[in-house]
Amino acid sequence: MPQEFLPSLLGGFSRGATSRGDWIWPAIWMLPVVNTYGAWPASGEIHLVESRGNHTYEQRGNNIISSTMHWGANSDTDSYWRTSKKHASLHNTYKAGFHKFGLEWSESYLFTYVDSRLQEVLYSPFSEPQWTRSAFSSRKGKAVLVDPWSQTGRDNTPFDIEFYLILSVAVGSTNGWFEDGKSGKPWVDNSPLAIADFWAAKDERYPTWIDGKAQMTIKSLKIWQQYS
Repeated sequence: MPQEFLPSLLGGFSRGATSRGDWIWPAIWMLPVVNTYGAWPASGEIHLVESRGNHTYEQRGNNIISSTMHWGANSDTDSYWRTSKKHASLHNTYKAGFHKFGLEWSESYLFTYVDSRLQEVLYSPFSEPQWTRSAFSSRKGKAVLVDPWSQTGRDNTPFDIEFYLILSVAVGSTNGWFEDGKSGKPWVDNSPLAIADFWAAKDERYPTWIDGKAQMTIKSLKIWQQYS
């Protein structure tokens, strides 16, 4: 049986500003140190905050952030849509100034917020086994699904193991993060020429990246643990 993650509370926050620029994808996220329960997403993934650099409402741009937890028996059963929430900036974009992006993670819940704990983004309680919560079918097509978490007897599995932190600024994607046909997107995800089409439009997007706009600026990063 996998050993339970010892800290009863893992908290932290990043004081920073997200990126601005067409087709920029800034994120602060976490992956398991060891895939204890199997390949992604069986061992979980946590997105404290992610956004889009585009300054446009149609593309849900840099005035909106989201927090997401990925978990499932396999990639086809990723239940991120049950644990994903968005939060809009009240007065400006998240690039316009510094913000506190916070995470509280315990054996009872996972909670993210922006600037203040009163501004909740995602709250996900571990009040029942994740397998039960997912309402997975006993069969997915012809493949029998097996609960990868039942041996622990804990409701917070797979979010009961150690994760490491990632601060990243990606460019483009072909996984749907930028929707086809929106905001003048110059490529189509499923096209075999997606990368070439993205590169061909470089003169259109480059002016939105210059003068440090596309940078993710971090002022401070703090992490602490409380042991039981």
